[in-house]
Amino acid sequence: MPSLQSLQQRLTALEAQIAGLKQGGDYLIGVRLERSAAGGTASQSAKQDLKYARLRAGRGKLLPNGKKSMYVPVRDITRYDAACRRGEQIQKLERELNQLQAQIIKLEPSPYRSVRDGKRHQRSAHEQYSKHNETPSTAILEVAPPPVPIAPAAILVLYRQQTNAPVHAVAAEVWQGNQPIAVVPAIHCMGLKGDRVSAYIKEMLASLAQQFGVTRFEDVIKEVPVAQCPIEPCPLRV
Repeated sequence: MPSLQSLQQRLTALEAQIAGLKQGGDYLIGVRLERSAAGGTASQSAKQDLKYARLRAGRGKLLPNGKKSMYVPVRDITRYDAACRRGEQIQKLERELNQLQAQIIKLEPSPYRSVRDGKRHQRSAHEQYSKHNETPSTAILEVAPPPVPIAPAAILVLYRQQTNAPVHAVAAEVWQGNQPIAVVPAIHCMGLKGDRVSAYIKEMLASLAQQFGVTRFEDVIKEVPVAQCPIEPCPLRV
């Protein structure tokens, strides 16, 4: 069984090692870094490469953003990975430190044990106060979402006086992100029954699916007043 002196020497060495790790850079305890591939319409190489990452907090912990997870910018993955690894080392050493302290307490004579317990209590209270009042590292708060693959989106355009009124004309637009990339010109629906208008909208969507890969119109319909009908001539604007 190790002697009291050897345990105390080991304890001192552990405390110095932990202090050195904490001073060596940012560290995250109870947090892991998960890497993930790109999804959606990203290229095959992007899907195979683990380019993106996010932090996940362990049970009972929250990240600086107040949530259980947050995305990590590609440029910061290495830094966060190092912080997580440093935190794992610190956590492992602190567990060993606690075990050593328990062994030392059992081996120390009663008077020394009382003195040491008092010092441990003071140090523990000081550490809790420091942790409670320490200023979070600004580097940990730098959060940016990964690039999101942008897919084409089809928008149905209806020209009518008001919602639920008969459709005067119908058109469609295709957008990619913030940019319109295609337009289906408006046609008048005068003289057409509702089922024929619905059939034309389905034909229009099928054509867009072949050209842009869209499978549906977006849930929000773009409704335009009849006065803005772009068709020339238009009987309602003559």
